[in-house]
Amino acid sequence: MEDLLKGYRSTLRHIEELKKHAPEEDKAALSGMASDLRYAIEWMNTGKRPGNKRGIERRAAYQRDKLVDPLVMQKFFKSMNTDPYEWIDQEPISIITESEKERIEDALCVLTEQEKEMYLMSRGHSLSYAQIAGYFKVSRSAVQGTVERAEKKISKRISSSLFCLSE
Repeated sequence: MEDLLKGYRSTLRHIEELKKHAPEEDKAALSGMASDLRYAIEWMNTGKRPGNKRGIERRAAYQRDKLVDPLVMQKFFKSMNTDPYEWIDQEPISIITESEKERIEDALCVLTEQEKEMYLMSRGHSLSYAQIAGYFKVSRSAVQGTVERAEKKISKRISSSLFCLSE
């Protein structure tokens, strides 16, 4: 790690020197590179993301809780018999139990079709919001809002449903 940090600091010094003698149109690009290097160096030095006041181990419970384990969601998605997406060309495989599948389906039943599809694309296929936005031809923030709304509905369903609570 020390060698990596030494390399980043050396590169940062080199970029700062280049910036002094660079033409005006190159200074913006060099400033961006220097900023990225400072960010990475700070992250490696502190062990946490720059700008965050607390590390992940000190975050409030609601900031680190996941409604559904992402790996279970991906297993659920792989075990579905009907997959509507053209980019998926795999045969369904049964890797989760029927009770897990029923619990997930119960939690997802409160979502609209669009919320469910965006949520499953995000959590099941691990697609980025930008990729989902391109598929639906909406903005990235619209996808983010829809997925967050879906998570709130799922959270409410899980907390009120006896079926979802039974493990």
